[in-house]
Amino acid sequence: MTIMSALAQSTRLKVLVLLSGPGSAGMASSDIADAVGVPRHLMSAHLAVLSRAGVVETQKAGRTVSYSVRRSAIRKLNAYLEALAETSTDPS
Repeated sequence: MTIMSALAQSTRLKVLVLLSGPGSAGMASSDIADAVGVPRHLMSAHLAVLSRAGVVETQKAGRTVSYSVRRSAIRKLNAYLEALAETSTDPS
C-alpha cells in the first residue's frame, strides 16, 4: 500500500501527525520543516512522497502553497487496518 510506504519513514509520519493536529488548516512547507526539525531544502521531497501517496493535498494562495492532510486517505488507511485486524488470527 503506497500510503503505508510513505508513512514508514519517520519524518513523513511526523509531518502527518503535525498536519492532523486539531484546528490545522494547512501549513507552508517551510513552517512544516521548522516544526519537525528538518532542513527546509529536504522537506519538499518528503511532501512530494506524501502527495503522491495521496496523504496530503495542496492549496495555493498567491505564491504560498499550503499543505494539509487528505482526511479521506486517512479514513481509507484506517478501514484497511481495521479489515486487516478482523481477518488476522490471534494465537492467544
